Amino acid sequence: MSGSRNLLCCSVLLGSLLSLVACDFESLQATPPEKCAESGLQCQLPEGPLGVCERYRCGASETPPCFVCISQH
Repeated sequence: MSGSRNLLCCSVLLGSLLSLVACDFESLQATPPEKCAESGLQCQLPEGPLGVCERYRCGASETPPCFVCISQH
């Protein structure tokens, strides 16, 4: 039984390491933009916390598509 347990632990560890290798580290370190250009992306709210970009109705002087950063909570 301990042999299968060791195999399971090694498999979990190997899977975790492979997922880290496949991760895009630049996206983890990049600062979210203050101005949104695409729906669903993280953005920086003026108050400090992270928000998410959502579409909204453009003003008369704006060119569609228009996005706004809103709170995630």
